[in-house]
Amino acid sequence: MNHKKLRVGNQSVINVSLASDISTLEEVVVTGYSVDSRKESTGAISIVKPKDLTTVPSANIEQQLQGRVAGLTVVTNSQPGAGSQVRVRGFGAFGGNEPLLIVDGYPVNSTDFLNPDDIESTTVLKDASAASIYGARAANGVIVYTTKRGKKGAQKLQITYDGLYGVTTPGEGQKMMNPQDQATWTWNALRNSGSQLTHPQYGSGETPIIPDYLKVGDQSGVIGTVDLEAEREKYNITGPEISDFYQVIKANKEGTDWYKELTRNAPIQRHSLGFSGGTEGSRFYVGMSAQNQKGILPSQEATRYALRVNTEFDVFKNFRIGENMQITYNQVLGRQGGNNGLSSSSDENDILGAFRSPTILPVYDEFGGYAGTTALGFGQGSNPIANQEGGKRNRNFNALGMGNLYAELDIIKDLTVRTSIGATFTNFYGWGYGRPIYETLENKGTRWSYNEGGGYRFGWTFTNTINYKKKFGLHGIELLAGQEALNTGSGKNIGADGRNPFAGDIDYITISTLDIRNPAFSVKDNGITFNSYFGRAIYNFNDKYILTGVVRRDGSSRFGANNKYGTFPAVSAAWRISEEEFMKDLSWIQELKIRGGYGLMGNSNNVNPANQYNLYAQSISNSGYDINGTNSGIVNGFRQSRIGNPDAKWETSVTKNIGFDGSFLKGKLDIVLDVWQKDTRDLLYTLPITQTAGSASPPSVNIGTMVNKGIDFLISTKGDITQEIGFELDLSGGFLDNEITYIADGQTYLTDVNPGFRGVNPIRNQLGHSLSSFFGYKVAGLFQTQEEIDSAPTQDGAGLGRFRYVDINNDGKINADDRTYLGSPVADFTGGLNFTLRYKNFELLSYFYTSIGNEIFNISRRFTDFYPLFAGSAISERVKDSWTPDNRDTDIPIFEGNDGFSTGSQASDFYVQDGSYLRFQNLSLAYNLPGNILDKMKISKLRVFGSVNNLFTITGYDGLDPQVAGSADTSFGIDLGNFPVTRQFTFGVNLGL
Repeated sequence: MNHKKLRVGNQSVINVSLASDISTLEEVVVTGYSVDSRKESTGAISIVKPKDLTTVPSANIEQQLQGRVAGLTVVTNSQPGAGSQVRVRGFGAFGGNEPLLIVDGYPVNSTDFLNPDDIESTTVLKDASAASIYGARAANGVIVYTTKRGKKGAQKLQITYDGLYGVTTPGEGQKMMNPQDQATWTWNALRNSGSQLTHPQYGSGETPIIPDYLKVGDQSGVIGTVDLEAEREKYNITGPEISDFYQVIKANKEGTDWYKELTRNAPIQRHSLGFSGGTEGSRFYVGMSAQNQKGILPSQEATRYALRVNTEFDVFKNFRIGENMQITYNQVLGRQGGNNGLSSSSDENDILGAFRSPTILPVYDEFGGYAGTTALGFGQGSNPIANQEGGKRNRNFNALGMGNLYAELDIIKDLTVRTSIGATFTNFYGWGYGRPIYETLENKGTRWSYNEGGGYRFGWTFTNTINYKKKFGLHGIELLAGQEALNTGSGKNIGADGRNPFAGDIDYITISTLDIRNPAFSVKDNGITFNSYFGRAIYNFNDKYILTGVVRRDGSSRFGANNKYGTFPAVSAAWRISEEEFMKDLSWIQELKIRGGYGLMGNSNNVNPANQYNLYAQSISNSGYDINGTNSGIVNGFRQSRIGNPDAKWETSVTKNIGFDGSFLKGKLDIVLDVWQKDTRDLLYTLPITQTAGSASPPSVNIGTMVNKGIDFLISTKGDITQEIGFELDLSGGFLDNEITYIADGQTYLTDVNPGFRGVNPIRNQLGHSLSSFFGYKVAGLFQTQEEIDSAPTQDGAGLGRFRYVDINNDGKINADDRTYLGSPVADFTGGLNFTLRYKNFELLSYFYTSIGNEIFNISRRFTDFYPLFAGSAISERVKDSWTPDNRDTDIPIFEGNDGFSTGSQASDFYVQDGSYLRFQNLSLAYNLPGNILDKMKISKLRVFGSVNNLFTITGYDGLDPQVAGSADTSFGIDLGNFPVTRQFTFGVNLGL
């Protein structure tokens, strides 16, 4: 602890709050196979403080690592239960770049089952010298979590309670035109297009007329009053036929704020109980927790109940046994988008729906049903509130049980063998309903649909290690050898769906009650099996010179017999200069270490386990033939469905790292700096094949290369301003440069990645640039005069106020050859700042996060800023600054009824915006009850706090939020309907007994 000077005077009771005096370089490093001192480490390692994981509540603990670890990027969204795109030092492959996650020595696929209040330590292994002990799964870095375990020694039972309650606000939506302005600009679009001034709602003539009713039965644009009692008799939203639908929808002349109507203030709460203790020969920890987080959309909710039990017992003085057990119930409702909700940003979801719905449309019709685009003239979008209410019926659950048993034997002093066996069982089930739809222009129906399915997975791990650690005078050695076998999880899925149940009461809808049932499906998953052997040797001379060597040999069922095994060595060294005699007089330097490392790490995530096999399948259309010559039927034969590649092998990352660790001013200032490069070779990629090979899926082959390089840093300082005021400040950050350097001979980009968004294809993963780079036409400006059009390169659809594209190749014409690189969603720099100020028993904590240098492709403007796409949908306020002969100083094109080459139908940098931002992530004020009062109350701790999360975001981006994920590493950074990270208020208490 820190020393603290206080004036005693005539006080009889003195309350002292001491801050931790542990230097960053004195921390303990947990790898899962061993525990070491960071001071003696030769690798690139970051450690996250346990309190940092509980600051901002979420359903996924990885979200709390954002801005806490230099070189680690986290991209997520605000949906409850959403996953995170976590990347350690960039992107090493075309896919499968997730880091390896270890919990108490056990590899896991996700940490959504963990309660952050149960975590004791978090260690991030970033380079080969630190991570290659995990070999084939370590190319993307390793994140090691260790849960609380209690302490040995006679002590009383310790009980802790950590609770919080809060609310998340939805913030403000985009500014859309009110009903009168939308009518006016609809007329402007028709005029600019030379079209007739007529509309099913606004009538005909020089001025649009706002109707009183948008729909009365089959009538549109009704002006005047309506006999609602008479119309009520005709009201029909149930059918039985679509033609029977009859609604009365009144115009909302004041305007509907669809985002406000769609969203809500969403409560969140988490409660954790911890019990820990021990005796001279045992220790234990029991944690119980419950968390419920509702989303800003009404169908969204994430619930988690967790129980953790960790125990260890000394059977003999040199023999220990223990276990780590976790049971978790997880339920995530209403999450939109694949990839655990991350692809929602590029989906046409309900967030986008709020900005497609024109403000003149009400949420409900006159008799309580949903209103929508069944009122003609307003596009084809759905009612997002109807979607959300319907989604509330859907249910799912996930139950997980996992744990490991271990035994440790000290054969002789300093020589320990350890064996551990662990298993994970997950079970999941869910069902969902498709309601009859009557309120939209398209996709109407009178029948319910229904789906149901579930499955399970069982994985296991068996690990054996032997460790020897000994000091011989000035010499120290540590030897570790081990063997590990595991399966990631085998099991089955089954599901079925259909439509038209005998009744619309959901209590009676099952697969069996459906009139039309599609064939049920089942899937068998064998999991991925690994077999590994590894070793590590560390030599330490006089605590000055440290040399580390690591090697691991891995075998995986993902690969064929020709290359089933891969070997991944690493070597690193460190020189603790501060221990040299010539440094002894520099009293302001407590620790100064230079380290360097080189090594290989493997990756097998980006290959289908079936890639090694030639597979065959039946298909009546492709392999059916009347081979018996009966002329009355065919025999269903087999066709090749996959071309195998038994020679596929591990992707290999070669990492180089030079680092500097320093502790100065008696531990008040710590600096960690790393300069690194990661070259990945043998990238697995599916090359195109000729059509003569048939319709079989081509295999993945080892062919591509990629490079990532960067600089990571951490600056940590702390001290006392006065006797009663102290502070801590941590500044961490990382620079990153990602580049595809080779794909295949003659191939300049990934041909199998070309996502489209209503005709716009904005992504090209090409040589010389990062993954998911944006590609299209550069806009030089807008055509201002006919003379400018005549003198410009030939361009289809060139016209006044339309885009003028850059002639990249200077051939005098604009075509596909003029498309070029437009930007990257990969940030050049990410970082975080944590600042804590202490005054007596008060604490003020603040946390900032920044992402700089990334771009966003804001394709949502395709829907809101251009009239022709779904004509009649809502129009953005931005359109008021569009080009006119009287408003030429703008970059927004003329608003017209044309969707040609020179408007919004092409990928161009009109959609590309700077995604850099600075977010005030958290501000907390806490009060710790003084010690004398705690003693009287017979408790050990009482801390109360209030927090505001996401106070503000400084950015030039005009979408809802500049943090945009995606469906994959080769296609992210597209904002179509991004869920915003919004303000949250929480209050809580930490109690210790």
